[in-house]
Amino acid sequence: MTTSRRALWALPAALVLSACAGGEGAPAGDAPPSSPATSGATTIAPGGESGSGTMAGLEFLDQTGPGDNVVVSTVNAPGGGFVVISAEDEVLGAAQLQVGTTPDVAVELDPALTEDTELTATLYADTDADGEFDPAVDEPVPAPVDATDDEVEEPGDVVEEDATYTVG
Repeated sequence: MTTSRRALWALPAALVLSACAGGEGAPAGDAPPSSPATSGATTIAPGGESGSGTMAGLEFLDQTGPGDNVVVSTVNAPGGGFVVISAEDEVLGAAQLQVGTTPDVAVELDPALTEDTELTATLYADTDADGEFDPAVDEPVPAPVDATDDEVEEPGDVVEEDATYTVG
């Protein structure tokens, strides 16, 4: 009787373990469909990166151009959102971001710059999840605290960087 009890326990244990094996051996089509939050292009990080492991940040360098757009060198957006360009607290342009790291983010400026200007690039969260930048609703992303960072971020600091734009 001991042998048959072991056999009875072995069958459910084998079923449970096979179900936990990441779907190996499961017939195709048995998995539930992905939710829109995990299957859309706006939530999948480029190159298959996981956005959750990315620390929010951006790199915005001095540049020269005709004044109608700028390029933010790199943006790390763990939750997606927007990179917003402003000068003297006036929003000049915004570009939507996917989750993860995005290089060379072009932002159109309106109005176009006509003289050399100090610009600020700021990372914003899509607070209302509508895909449109709204400065009255969407909020700047807080600067992360990094124990290896030489610069200590103060509470209330946001992910932003300044650069000089030279028209020419």
